[in-house]
This record gives sequence, structure tokens and C-alpha cells, in this order.
Amino acid sequence: MSKKLTSILVTIALIMSFATFQVVAENHDIVVEIDGQVVKFPDAEPFIDEHSRTLCPVRFIAEDLGAEVLWNDEDRTVSIQKDNTDILLKIGDDTAMVNGVEKTFDTFPQIYEDRTYVPLRFISETLNMDVDWDDETKTVIISTPDELNELTMEEHFDRYLTAMKENRGFRGSVLVAHEGETLFSKGYGYANYEEGVKNTPNTMFAIGSVTKQFTAMAIMQLYEQELLELDDALSQYIPDVVEGDNITVKHLLTHTSGLFNYTNFLMEIEDVPEENTEDFLMDLFKDEPLIFETGTQWEYNNTGYLLLGLIVEEISGLSLGEYLKENIFDLLEMNDTGTYYDKKEEEFAIGYTGSTELTPVEQDEILLKIAYGAGNLFSTVNDMYKWDRALHTEKLVKEETLDMVFDVHENIPEEEMLNFGGFGYGYGWIISDDSELGKIVSHGGNTLSYSAQISKYLEQDITIIITTNIGYYVLDSIEATLIDIIMGNEYELPEELVEIELDAEILEQYTGIYENAEGYNIVIKKSDGQLYAQLPGQEKIEIYPISEIEFFYKEVNAFITFKKNDDGEAEKLIFEQEGIVLEGTRTGDVPQREIADIDKKIYEKYVGEYKTDDIGTFTISIEDESLYARLTGQVRLEISPMSQTEFFYKDIQAEIEFIIDDDGTMRGLILKQGGQNFLAEKI
Repeated sequence: MSKKLTSILVTIALIMSFATFQVVAENHDIVVEIDGQVVKFPDAEPFIDEHSRTLCPVRFIAEDLGAEVLWNDEDRTVSIQKDNTDILLKIGDDTAMVNGVEKTFDTFPQIYEDRTYVPLRFISETLNMDVDWDDETKTVIISTPDELNELTMEEHFDRYLTAMKENRGFRGSVLVAHEGETLFSKGYGYANYEEGVKNTPNTMFAIGSVTKQFTAMAIMQLYEQELLELDDALSQYIPDVVEGDNITVKHLLTHTSGLFNYTNFLMEIEDVPEENTEDFLMDLFKDEPLIFETGTQWEYNNTGYLLLGLIVEEISGLSLGEYLKENIFDLLEMNDTGTYYDKKEEEFAIGYTGSTELTPVEQDEILLKIAYGAGNLFSTVNDMYKWDRALHTEKLVKEETLDMVFDVHENIPEEEMLNFGGFGYGYGWIISDDSELGKIVSHGGNTLSYSAQISKYLEQDITIIITTNIGYYVLDSIEATLIDIIMGNEYELPEELVEIELDAEILEQYTGIYENAEGYNIVIKKSDGQLYAQLPGQEKIEIYPISEIEFFYKEVNAFITFKKNDDGEAEKLIFEQEGIVLEGTRTGDVPQREIADIDKKIYEKYVGEYKTDDIGTFTISIEDESLYARLTGQVRLEISPMSQTEFFYKDIQAEIEFIIDDDGTMRGLILKQGGQNFLAEKI
């Protein structure tokens, strides 16, 4: 928005008079739109007065445009600040001071039930905005047709990201560059809410799995120096790992080793030892059976990059952090990048969960200690851009080695492509292709309270780097909009999501099981007056209504819409997230299962391992008189008894039945999930 328009707009935000009027009740169904976005009026409505003039509550219009307002009750003045404009109003006067210059208005606002209303003519005359009236839909259309044309690209970026901050809870830092020129670099939200420290381009964030490209670069430097070969066996450097003679360095780089992913144990780890940490981590996975035969499949795996970091240490004689500092960070003057242990507390963003009520995440302390070469680095968007620029030179490795890094070495399975945003994997980079923009190399990183992403559009020489102190925040849609702005395409601002209250009866009618595909169900539950959605393989998460049929998640940019039949009964739902659309058809109610009161001594009989032919091995264990089940490659989950032999998962729609012979011998178990039965024989 131009500064001229802004100054005029916020000037009228709180101009008031003491006039009163009579409302014409039959004219209350009026909608107001500003540049295509509907203005929300929580406790006031536009109307048409007895003189056939349409009046609008101006406070909500101003607030939708982001003005900061301070009220002085003593002298009844209002101070308004927006961008570089300062306004001072006095209630009852027809003048306002705008940046020290007096402005006079010839149309007075009117007060009704403590709300300030202004007529459309007032808006059109004072704001220099187009105001149209659609009589058929009773919609006031307020628009600034020339506004976007007047904005610079940098202002477009800021306009969009500010809306993301205000309406989608985005907090973090963003850098956009083209052909070696930084187009935009700015922070949003707070790095430390308690201390009021704002995010900047120099704020340090954990970058999660973006670490992998640095670990991969260290390996390629050693390869270029002929200190290792990509076909070297893992056992040559790290002994005692299952199938270590058959797993190569390249298998580790490309997620094709088949090793168990050790970070699946994260929620079970309560503490990490200060000494012998590597031995502690190795014990988590080194004896676990492979989840598939080495080299036959692709499955994203943090274990591979933990081992690559250990290989760097074995060859170089340095810790991984020391190696990266000496051979990459110092060389590129990346002074604000390093391992989690070396972070500068005063400049490091605190990770939070929540969108309105924020809670620091302590579990990330453990994750960042064990992530190692798979994800324990921190950095800033400005430092990451130095890394990006170096990848256009031979400062780190030769061009032919860089070509190897950015080549597709393994294809990502079709069912995984949506999760990883590409069709192939290089060495520490996901490779994709766009029909218009060409080859893209990228990688994201997520922890419980941090997300990061770097994307390089190689043929266009465009780079986008995003860091956040929000865990598992989907950054693809932000990146896509930034690209649209660069390319001059139209883009949409995210609307504010306002939670409404719905009667318990309405929420109840949506509960049930919705089948997306055979064996894959979306489950809707109600608990303590709140609706929850559970997608296949995930825990249940709260969803909040924005209308009678539309619900949104507060932690991710995702929505669920329910569809009703002619009788008003819920029969379908549609889940949408960042271009992913899942549709489910309601097939029945959620089973109501009660925990049976049984003698827990029987749990001892069930402890052990149970092998299936299809999905891996179950490990049944006991802790604090509770029974737990863990399937190969997954986290341990508690199961609760329905009877002596039948158990259920609390947050997953699945059951386990133990099979016991007449003579009391344990035969095995059956996993019942999604209409399928998986038989596991006790080992």
C-alpha cells in the first residue's frame, strides 16, 4: 500500500462524534470486502440508515489493515501508528493530526452502541478508494485497484509475510535472492516472547535436516581428497552395525541402507548422557534388523547421516562440528553457524508450540543432542545465503563433484513424493523439476519446535531460505507464493481464521470413521467439548470451527470440511493441506472401548518379539505396569486391555489380540487395523 493511501486510511480509523441514529433492522445482512477479503464484524453490523446511506463500523475495517492504536482516556485522544505514519485524533473533533499536519473532514462519523460508523461516501472521499455496492448480494466492495501496481517486489514480499504472521501464526526469518542479489531479508514475530526479542535475518535457528547437506559436503570433500570411496563398506569405518559389510557410504548418503531410523526412539529418550553419547546412540539401532534389504528401496533415514558424521570424524580425527567449522564455516565466514552445543543463547530463537498461547519445547534439547550429522546445526538466513553462493563456485569442491551432489542418485517412491517435494535424492539434497522454472534442489528440516528450508532454482539462480521457531511448519506454500511474486504472478493473502462456538450436538454429528482408501481411515473424535481429527498413522489433533462445516488446525495450515446429505447427516469430509486433498466417506461410528480390569501379571506372558511376513517385527514390553507395543521402524506405543487377550491403542484405530494355545503356550499376536489382520508369530 502506498504511504499516501495508508496515511489517509488510518486517519479515519477512530474519528468519532457523539451523533446518534436509528437503525433500519431489515438491512442488517450486509457484507464488506476489502480487496477481496471479507471484513469480520464480531459485535457490530453494517446497515442502511433512514436516509438510504450504507454505514460501516470503521474500527474493524482499520484493524483488518493492521493499524496499531493507543487510547488516552485522560484527554480522550487516540494515537495511531502504521508504517511511517503517526496520527493523533481527539474524539468529537472533525480534524486529525497526520505526521504533524492537520487534516479536516467534512463528513462526521456516527456513534452507535459504542461503535464508530462511517458512510460509504465518507470512505470514498477520504480514502481515495473505490467503493462499489452489489445490490444482489448486499456486498460493499472496497478496493484499491492501483495499490498493488505501486508496490515494489520487496513490499509485496512483506505484505504477504505480514499477513502470514498475523493470520497463520508465522514467525521466523526469510531471505530471497536472485542472480547473486538479495531481494529481501527480514524477520517476523519473536525469537523470545518473554524478553520481547524479535526475529531478524541474523537470528539463529535450529535447521534440522538441512544439516544433511553439510554432512554430505564433508563426505564429498573427503572423497575428492581420495580419503574414502563412495563404495566403501560401512564396516570399514564403523564396526558392529547390522549388515555393515553390505552397506556402503553411498547407501547412507541416499537413504537406501535399510537401517532402522534411530530418531524414532525420540519420545522414549528421557535423557542423553554427557559422555559416550555416540555409544548411547549406536546402541539404539546397531542390532535392529533391517527394515528392507539394502539398496532395494528408498526410505528417509536419519541413521545414515549420523553414521556419515561418525565416518567424517574417523577419517579426519576431528569432531564433526570442528571439521565443518574448519572446512566450511570459517572458509565462508559463516560466523553464526555451528553445532547446537556452540549456539549463542542470546541470539538463538526459542522454539515454541502453539499459535496464541505459546509454550517452549524442552524435548528439542534432547533431539538436537542426538541428531548429530542428521540435524544438529543452527544457522541464520544470512549465513545460509553465504553457503548458497559458495555452491556456485569451487571454494568447497570442484564443479564435477558438485554435479554429483546435485544429480539424482535414487528416485523417491511415488507415495513419498508429496512428503518430500521432489522426484529424486542426490547427496543431501532433494531434486525436483518445474516445467517453467527448471531444476530445483532443496531440503527442509524439522524438529519439534523449529522448521527450515533452502531451495535453489538452478536455471533461474533464485534462492529462497526460510527459518522458523515453529515445529513442522509446512513452508512449501510460503515458498510457492514468494516465487509467484518474483515471477509477477497473482497471489492470495491468507484470511484471518476466527474460531467460532458450535453446539455440542453439531460437533457430535461429525464424529466417526471416514474411509479415504481401503485400510486408511480418518477418524473424528469428540472429547471435553472439542473435536479432534486423526489421520492414518498420526496422533489425534484438535480442529477448530470457522463455520458450521469448516474446521482448521492451529498448528499447521490445514483444513477439514464436512459434507452433509439431504437429511443433514455428515457423510463425507475433505482434508486439505498445502495442495494435498484427501476425501473420506463416513463408514461408521468410532468404537467406544473401555479399559478392562485384569490382573496385570499376565503382561509378563506377552513380553517378547513377534515376527510378521509383511510389516516387520513387534516388540512387546512392560514399563510401570503398562504394556507397550513397538513395530520395526516405529515408536513404542501403549496398549490397553479390553480383555485378557485383547488390547487397543488409545490414539490409533488399531487392536492387538494375543493368541494362546489351550496348554498356555504363546503362539503369536494379530494386529487388526484398517480392516486388515496381520499375523505375527512369537519368536
